[in-house]
Amino acid sequence: MSIEGFYLLPHPPIVIPEVGRGEEKRIKETYESLETVARNIKEISPDTIILVTPHGTMFRDAISISHGTTIHGDLSDFGVNNVSMDLDIDLSLTDKIYELAENKEIPVLKSTSSLLDSYDASFYLDHGAIVPLYFINKLYTDYKIVHITYAPIEDEKLYEFGKVIKEAIENMETKSVFIASGDLSHRLKDSGPYDYHPAGEKFDKEILNLLTKGQTKKIFNMDTEMIKDAGECGMRSIRILLGSLSEYNYKGKLLSYENTFGVGYGVMKFDYKRQ
Repeated sequence: MSIEGFYLLPHPPIVIPEVGRGEEKRIKETYESLETVARNIKEISPDTIILVTPHGTMFRDAISISHGTTIHGDLSDFGVNNVSMDLDIDLSLTDKIYELAENKEIPVLKSTSSLLDSYDASFYLDHGAIVPLYFINKLYTDYKIVHITYAPIEDEKLYEFGKVIKEAIENMETKSVFIASGDLSHRLKDSGPYDYHPAGEKFDKEILNLLTKGQTKKIFNMDTEMIKDAGECGMRSIRILLGSLSEYNYKGKLLSYENTFGVGYGVMKFDYKRQ
C-alpha cells in the first residue's frame, strides 16, 4: 500500500473549545482548516495514522517510536479533564519502521512503558498528537496510530527516516495518512510565548512558500541561524515528512495561516504525484 495523504498541522491546545473557552474563536481559520483536514481524512478512511510530534518524550540522540498495545493521552495539563483518548497502536507497522531504520543505521528506539519508566518519563499521547486527532476523532475513529517523537539529530537522518516510513508502508497491506505535527515560529509577537524576533516572520513566510512550491532542496538549505532564532517546533517534523514525499512531485496547499497568539499556525495538505 502507500501513504494516501500528507499534512502539516499545528497543535495549539487553545483551538479546542474545552481549552479555549471562547478564545478558539480568535483562530477561527485554524479551527475550520483542521475540520477540513478531518473531513479529508474521513474520506480516505485510513487503517493507520502516522503522526510525528515534537512533544512526546524526546531523546537527544534517537527518534522515539511508542511501542505498546494502546496509548492514552489527555489535556489535563491544560486545565481540562474531559478531553482524552485511548488509541490502538499499529504494532506491525511500528515494528517494520523500526526494523528498516535499524538496517539503515538511523538512530531509533522503541519507547515502551518500561523503558520510559527507567528515565522517569511516561508513556503517553502528547498534545502535539491530541490536538490534530481531536478534530479527526469527531468524524472518524476506525484507525490505529504510529506515534513518533522526533529527535534533534542530523537533518539528513530525519529525511532518511521519512523515506523509511514510506518504504515500510509499501511493504504492508495498510492504508495510511501522514501527519507532521508542528507549530511555526513562537516569536512573532512580544505577547507570545517568547520575545519577538524578526526572524520569526521571515521563517514562517519562507518555509510556507517553499512547501507550497515543493522545493525540498531549498528547504534543507534554509539559513540555520534564522531557523534557530525563529523558535519553531515544526521543522524536524517537516524534514521527516519531506523524506516520505521524496519520490513524489508535490505542492503544499496552505489552508490557513494565523499568528494571533504570537505563534505561527499553518495548516497545509499536500498534492502529489509520482515522479
